Amino acid sequence: MNRFINVNLVIAAQLTTPAENPLVTDTSRMMDIWFGGSSVKKQLFRKVTKCEQEVIVERLKARGFIQSGNLLLDPSAVLFAEMENQFLGGIVTIGYQDNGKPVELKLSGKAFNELCGRLSSPHGGGVVC
Repeated sequence: MNRFINVNLVIAAQLTTPAENPLVTDTSRMMDIWFGGSSVKKQLFRKVTKCEQEVIVERLKARGFIQSGNLLLDPSAVLFAEMENQFLGGIVTIGYQDNGKPVELKLSGKAFNELCGRLSSPHGGGVVC
């Protein structure tokens, strides 16, 4: 199967590997990918190979994505973020669906701190209180 995913439009990706789901293999992994635009769209990709996942992860990290477990997030897509506590991490909002509901993703405490550090930098454009 040939597949093209425009990683330049990806704002977040959640990978499913055999470690999280024993029903998937190296040739039948899955990915949930959120695309930005006037509203955030989520697409599930099935039968993704290990190689495809690794290439996408590499390209997203090269774009500056933050990784929290198997979730990769573009810091520039974050509208706002709130930390529950330093151990549980926090929730980030990356946009809204067509129906107006927010698209929220959970980050680990470590990834949330990294996100806040990037957003509060002089080029991050954010305010951290």
